[in-house]
Amino acid sequence: MKRKLILLIIASTLLLSACNQSSGETNSQELKENTVDNATSSPTNDESSSSNSSTEDYSDYVGLWSTDGSRITDSGAEFNIEIQGNEITNASLYTQTSSFDRFAEVDNITGTIVNGTCTYAFTDDGWDNSGTLLIQLKDNTITIDVEDFVLSEDNVIGYGINGHYDLIKVQDNDSQTTTDTTLNKYNDDWTEEQILAEIDKRSHYKDETSYYPDFLRYKEVVCECTDISVDCYPLFNTDTQYYQATDFENVPPVIIHLAKNEIYARHGYIFTDEDLNNFYLTQLWYLPEVQASDFDDSVFNEYEKYNLELLSQLDTY
Repeated sequence: MKRKLILLIIASTLLLSACNQSSGETNSQELKENTVDNATSSPTNDESSSSNSSTEDYSDYVGLWSTDGSRITDSGAEFNIEIQGNEITNASLYTQTSSFDRFAEVDNITGTIVNGTCTYAFTDDGWDNSGTLLIQLKDNTITIDVEDFVLSEDNVIGYGINGHYDLIKVQDNDSQTTTDTTLNKYNDDWTEEQILAEIDKRSHYKDETSYYPDFLRYKEVVCECTDISVDCYPLFNTDTQYYQATDFENVPPVIIHLAKNEIYARHGYIFTDEDLNNFYLTQLWYLPEVQASDFDDSVFNEYEKYNLELLSQLDTY
């Protein structure tokens, strides 16, 4: 009887142990399944961050920006940007200093905005300089820093897209007053403000003539005229001085061509060649007053007649 009781106790113990083991395995399996489900339904921090970055809205930054929140009148920078999602699809950075008639531009800027920042490497800004634009779009402002800037060996002036730009969005203003576009002829009594205002009126002609870059290079490099007066006076004193062929030995053909025609321009001659006419419209000493068909060359003085004949012989442009 005692032996049967002992066997019964042992059997009961084994049965309870088996039940507990089965229950433990079931709980462990359920825990694993719950862990897998939770891992599937909850993204990692990296995935969440990536999702938020890709949906960030940059639409408020689309449009025109400038250094003072208005269109350039004298000097400054303008940045025009188009964005889709977090991609800059097209942008351009333009700078100018009217005091010295210098302009630079990097266009066709594209790239991906990551955490408010986009970088773009450029190889030419109109002066053959290169560098990298670090464009930051944060807190409703745009800042641009030029990094790794390399000045072109041919850029003796040193101008270009370089440094730091703080930009403000330009607001549309349909009620803006009409700008005075009447051209005035420069005289030595003008103030700097009057000169800058007249330069601004005529600035668009510089983009409409092929002559201006050669003219500016000659003025700045050869004549060493790099101040505000670069457009205030004719190239040569052909109305008060007799020149000789030797005076033009090292002068580029395009400058000789302009020197010949400025004898006419000094008397308000309106050129039928649009390219040439647009060039003289950039010059503050010039006013278009006489149509070619009405022009009378008897207005030339003896200096001008002599120099016109000389330059006509030398003009090979």
